Amino acid sequence: MTTTATCASADDITMHDHHDHHETAIPQPEVTDRPRPAGRAHLHLDPLGGIAGDMFIAAMLDAAPDLIPEAQDLAARIGPGIGLKAQQQRDSGMRGLHLALTLPDSQRGPHHYADYRDLLAKLAPDAGIRARALDILLRLGQTEASVHGVTLEQVHFHEISDWDSIADILLAALCLERLQVGSASTAPLPLGGGRIQTEHGQMPVPAPATLMLMRGLPVIDDGIPGERVTPTGAAIMAHLAPALALPDGALRLDQVGHGLGTRRMQGIANLLRVGLWRKADAEASAQDVVGVIAFHIDDQTPEDLAVGLDRLRAMPEVLDVLQVPAIGKKGRMITRIEVICRRDAIDLVARAALSETTTIGLRMRQETRMILPRTQDTGTGGVGTKTLTRPDGTRSIKAEMDDLGQAGDHAARQRARRQAETPD
Repeated sequence: MTTTATCASADDITMHDHHDHHETAIPQPEVTDRPRPAGRAHLHLDPLGGIAGDMFIAAMLDAAPDLIPEAQDLAARIGPGIGLKAQQQRDSGMRGLHLALTLPDSQRGPHHYADYRDLLAKLAPDAGIRARALDILLRLGQTEASVHGVTLEQVHFHEISDWDSIADILLAALCLERLQVGSASTAPLPLGGGRIQTEHGQMPVPAPATLMLMRGLPVIDDGIPGERVTPTGAAIMAHLAPALALPDGALRLDQVGHGLGTRRMQGIANLLRVGLWRKADAEASAQDVVGVIAFHIDDQTPEDLAVGLDRLRAMPEVLDVLQVPAIGKKGRMITRIEVICRRDAIDLVARAALSETTTIGLRMRQETRMILPRTQDTGTGGVGTKTLTRPDGTRSIKAEMDDLGQAGDHAARQRARRQAETPD
C-alpha cells in the first residue's frame, strides 16, 4: 500500500484526478443497512492494470463500502500509529477506491515468516479470517523458501514490505470472509516486464516468487512493462485458485468494485475490477452440487489426525469435515472421515487429504444438496444472526456461535442468544 503520514475516516473520501490537480467532492458508493445477499458468492476479477494487495482490498471495499470502518479498525490494531486511509480517485477516466496505509516514521515491521504467522494469528478477529490469512502467508512463504533454497522457518521476506504486507494479507482475508467468497474466476493477468531492485540486487519482473505463485493462472502480455502483479497480489490469487470463467448456470451480479493502484500508466487505468455473483435462483431452489471425499483411518494418532483435519478445514475450498468413530475390518476401531468441498476442487482437496492423513485410498463423488434460503445480519449487541426460511414459509433465526462465545459464561451466552434470536 501507499504509505502516508495521516489517517482519514471512512467519511473522508474525495475525488482525486491525476490528470488535474483540483479536487471535487463526489457521491460515495451507497452504504445501506440491508442484510447482504444470501449464499456463498462467486468472485470474478478483471485485472486491467494488474493486482496488488492494496488494489484487491480497495476493489472489495469499493464493492462493499460498509466494510470500510471494520477494515480501518482492524488496520489500527496492527500497531500504534497505523491506520488506513480510503480515497475515491480517478485514473484514465475510471473511478475507483485507492487505499493508503499510515505508518509512524520510525516503526519497523517484521520480516521473518514465523513473525508474520504469529502476528496474523493474533490479529485475526475470527477463525475464518485467520485461516484465510495464514493460507495466503503460507503460499508466500513456501515460494520464497523454494526460490532461496531455505526452509519455511528460515524465510526472510525481501520482496514484500513489513507492515504493508501484514495489512494487505489481513484485510484481504477480512474482505473474502465477510463477503462469503466461496469460489473465484479471473480474466488474464498482465505479465509486465523489466527489472526491479531488491535486497538481493536486480531481479526480473515478475519477481521469482511472484512467477511461481502465478503458475496455472491465465496471463497476457499487453506490452506495458513494470511490476503488474506483486507477490502479495499473486498469493491472494493462489489462495483463490480461480477458474478461467464464470460458473455454469444463471447468475445474479450483486456487487461491483473498482480498486486503484498508486502507479500511473500511459493509456490504461491501473485498475482492478471485482464482481460478486450469486446464483440467480438461489432463493427459489437453493440447490447446488458439492464434492464429497470419504476415507477411513486406523493407524494415525488422534493428536496428529486432529492437526491434519484442522489443516483440511482451513482450506477455502473445504466446506465441512466430519469424523465418526466406527469398527472396520478385523474388528479394528477406525475413524471415518468425510470431507465436503467445492465441486471444482475435488482433486485439490483429495490430494491434500492424502498428504495430511495416513490413508492409502479414498472415495470421491459429487452430490446435490438442498440449502434453506438464508440472510445474514450483523444483529445487535455484536451478535450476528442467520435468518432461515423453511419450505412452508416460516422463518427461524439462529445466533452466530462465534459471536456468542464473546458474551461471557453460559448464562451470559444464553441471554445474548435470546436477545439476538428474538424478532423485533
